[in-house]
Amino acid sequence: EDEDEDEDEDEDENGDEENRVEQDGNQVVHEKAHSIDKQHFGEEEFDSTTPPIEDVKYTLWSGSAIRAGPERREFAPPTKFDQCQDWRQLREFLLSNIVRHYPSILDDFASHRRQALIDKGFIDENYRGDTKEWKIVGLTQRTYRRTWLNLSESIDACDKLHNVSQHKVACIEVNVEKTKSPMEQLLLHGKLDGLIGVHGAQMTQAILLPRHAHVLELLPWIPHYSRGKWVQRRSSPTPLGIIFHNTDLNHLGYSLGRDSVPLCQGVKEEDEEACFMNIENRNRLKFVWESRDFNVKPGPILQYIENIVLRSGSDENTTSCEAMKARLDKDFVFYNVWCRGDDYFDVSNPQQLLPSAKHFYEKGSNVRERMRRRRRRRKNNENREDK
Repeated sequence: EDEDEDEDEDEDENGDEENRVEQDGNQVVHEKAHSIDKQHFGEEEFDSTTPPIEDVKYTLWSGSAIRAGPERREFAPPTKFDQCQDWRQLREFLLSNIVRHYPSILDDFASHRRQALIDKGFIDENYRGDTKEWKIVGLTQRTYRRTWLNLSESIDACDKLHNVSQHKVACIEVNVEKTKSPMEQLLLHGKLDGLIGVHGAQMTQAILLPRHAHVLELLPWIPHYSRGKWVQRRSSPTPLGIIFHNTDLNHLGYSLGRDSVPLCQGVKEEDEEACFMNIENRNRLKFVWESRDFNVKPGPILQYIENIVLRSGSDENTTSCEAMKARLDKDFVFYNVWCRGDDYFDVSNPQQLLPSAKHFYEKGSNVRERMRRRRRRRKNNENREDK
């Protein structure tokens, strides 16, 4: 994730240390590439001279199974995200070839969907359907950092959509850190209709979702005095938005607010910066977005599931993009969605009834320019106080 060039001018040594940890973590993931279970991907694909690495925190499928050395790890700047095609091509390759290599995979997906619904108590062992009438949504959990503290509240609220409103939807926890093999991660994600989680590497697993699946990226709250603006972009894609750009996935974002941060509760707004950035009590290390645990109110999660996920498949071929956007409030952003644009709709041409990928970024000034203005205002205020 490329950081804005002027965002870290105020960073101290702690910030540099955090960056080193992040880079070291990425290195571990890439080194893990050669120790994957060979029976699933073919022995000839791996270098047997590299010993397996045990007890790593993140065994992400995307990081460990894609043979991409440093020379392949290039990230397009925001203005060039249309040129980033690698993830789209990877997803198309997987979708086109997975059944050919694993003829039983679709039956395996159906079996895992059925078991998930049985575990929830929504169906019993006598159920003989194919589960296609159900929508299964995965809520991603992380064990070591960026933990979704009140995830169970959203799952419970989602269960009520079925128990009370009779919607055929089930929400389950998805934690890739608890999986033991690439195949387990493939089955975990292949059974889902949607994936919801905070911005992070675990969301790249969406490349394993079925065609036209739904992805909701929770955008961390980043105040003007903290770095990381690129993970909450609304006027252009986030790094995940670049990955999913022009794919078949429906990728939306939701901006979390101050209430998502479990730190400095009860502190006055004018004192929050000093509290969040306090080094002595280690608040700063807990507050930086990449380490911060978070809360999410169930309301936005339910709004997304009810108005986007549950309505997919029934009216998506005839729903206009504007109608789709009208279903959600202003805190959502549509990075990459499949809908019908009114600007070119022609009833005489059946092909134009088909949806296509559209992008609706928030209009407004550039994030970097807004940050410069905030810094100038802050310095001007400091100068006035000094005088």
